[in-house]
Amino acid sequence: MTIGSEIGLDDLETDPNPILARMRQEEPICFVESMDMWLVTRWDDVQYVEDHPELFTAATEPSFLARTLGVNMLTLDPPQHTRIKGAMLPPFQPGGYSGTYARDMLPVVCDELIDGFVDIGEVDLMEAYAAPVSTISLKTVLGLDNVTWGQLWAWCEGLITDLANFEDDPELKAVGERTKAELGAALQERMVHLRAVPDGTALSHMLLESGRGTISEEEIVNNVRLMISGGINEPRDGIGLATWVLLSDRDLLAEVEANPRLWPRLVEEVFRLSSPVGTITRMATEDVSLGGMTISRGALVAGVLRSANLDEGHWKQPERFDLHRREGQHAAFALGVHRCLGEWLGRQEVRVGTQKLFERLPGLRLHPDERVELHGFEFRGPRSLRVVWDL
Repeated sequence: MTIGSEIGLDDLETDPNPILARMRQEEPICFVESMDMWLVTRWDDVQYVEDHPELFTAATEPSFLARTLGVNMLTLDPPQHTRIKGAMLPPFQPGGYSGTYARDMLPVVCDELIDGFVDIGEVDLMEAYAAPVSTISLKTVLGLDNVTWGQLWAWCEGLITDLANFEDDPELKAVGERTKAELGAALQERMVHLRAVPDGTALSHMLLESGRGTISEEEIVNNVRLMISGGINEPRDGIGLATWVLLSDRDLLAEVEANPRLWPRLVEEVFRLSSPVGTITRMATEDVSLGGMTISRGALVAGVLRSANLDEGHWKQPERFDLHRREGQHAAFALGVHRCLGEWLGRQEVRVGTQKLFERLPGLRLHPDERVELHGFEFRGPRSLRVVWDL
């Protein structure tokens, strides 16, 4: 009996860490029958999968990403991937529109949201703060002025419902198809306006690149769907996770408040320890030997980022939150050429968003009845985070 024959997606959705720890120890390359997929759980093996596209291609068949979003940069290997990412990256760098947003607009967004509930004394931060901060941020940087943040958040939820559908549930697939169509129509509508009136936002930049022949409009639509599926969910969960960590460890909170330069380190350790996005999916291009197992040509292979970030062979005491860790970069934003395009912006959202809460809400603490529950395998974060503070 193998681990992969005993567990299914429901087990991983509920609490993946003990299962992944057992896999790293006993079956680091583990075939999960219900998912029809190999899980690669150790850091070095995940790195190997990413570093060898000739053996493990991003152009998988089937592809959950391509099905839900359309062919996008995460379903392509270099040089196609490199071309698209290079054309789309500048607005998401500190010197691009994201830098302007993070400096001038993000603090205002956070303050305005807090103003909406500061006098109440109690709120679910995931719903009232983390979700709107992350959604408004990406909406603004992209330049999607023709939709509300609530609509964009609903589309994000629809997309991730199908992206996490590893067991191919037809009802969840239908949610993804509907969302894909609705979002595509909204993007086409906005692009008509931006062609006539460019405004310097990310979507406007992409249209300029399209005019130069660097990328196609179909590639723009598909990759913006990709940005929405990951670029909202991960910083949302990051804000919730960082806040929860600080509320659970008052000594840690005192340390970062005494030395604000530690806030970026806090964000990095939160992402390493919790890894809101779970996997990178590849397909074997030939029969491959990895970790003593033979993976057949055409088999799907998921490098489990969450597990790599907890690998005892790579990290010193990986289950411990260490603000002064020195082992190097984590894999929460993936590895190699497929690292997340919006990682810089996501880090700013989590850092600024979390700092603002502790600056503005005196005596911030968990609601006495709150029992924080993390849920999800591909996308993992708190279901809720009810807090109270002093009025």
